[in-house]
Amino acid sequence: MSQQHRSSPAVLDHRTLARDHRRLAEILRPGLSVLDVGCGSGSITRGVAEAVQPTGTALGMDRDADHIARAVERFAGQPGLSFVCGDVLALTAEDHFDVVTAARALQWVPRVDEALARMVRAAKPGGAVVVLDYSHERLRWSPEPPASMARFYAAFLAWRAALGMDNLLGETLAGRFEACGLRDIRVTNQDEIARRGDPGFDGAVDLWLHVIHSCGPAMIAAGALTEAERDEAERDYQAFCRGAAERQHVVLRAVEGTRP
Repeated sequence: MSQQHRSSPAVLDHRTLARDHRRLAEILRPGLSVLDVGCGSGSITRGVAEAVQPTGTALGMDRDADHIARAVERFAGQPGLSFVCGDVLALTAEDHFDVVTAARALQWVPRVDEALARMVRAAKPGGAVVVLDYSHERLRWSPEPPASMARFYAAFLAWRAALGMDNLLGETLAGRFEACGLRDIRVTNQDEIARRGDPGFDGAVDLWLHVIHSCGPAMIAAGALTEAERDEAERDYQAFCRGAAERQHVVLRAVEGTRP
């Protein structure tokens, strides 16, 4: 299946380990070997490499060759850090990493259980698998967004579901971990709540403008919405963000488990 979505470098470049993958940051220590699945342009992976120095390593993997090229260019020469282009569904590593992680990446994988099984195999016995991801069906804005944006978001969820992506992944991960044989499963609430006046509010609500741009063409090609509907949603939502929007609540969970 071809890639249906390409994350915006403008979003990816500003992510950090400490702010955007907090649970992973808490468990890292020097000397660990870490695989970061769906690393994008490498911002979080760089933080991982710093956290596991002086003897640890961080390998970032992403199926988007442009993202990997950007990561290599941005972080060339950083100790313990490397990147490779690859799809988690083709991951063949076994018993290799102390930690295997994915942050906001498995939401875009249709065969998520197969992806998790490959991630588990890549971890050493006693190693950790740590996944951070959304439950898109639980997203809430206050007040409600314009009708055109509500229609776009409903179409977005239906388009994802038709492709086999899990719109409640944050909430189903723990069960998926158990089915993969992981033990000592722990779920941490990492919800992202943005209120007008908070630092980063504009960036948080503007995320969905990036989604309209990145997913809109594929949704139109699939017949999930029309170009006119996409354009109306973009225009109305942008005005909403700059005016009426007061709060956005995104449901996000970090789930970790240990490979026996």
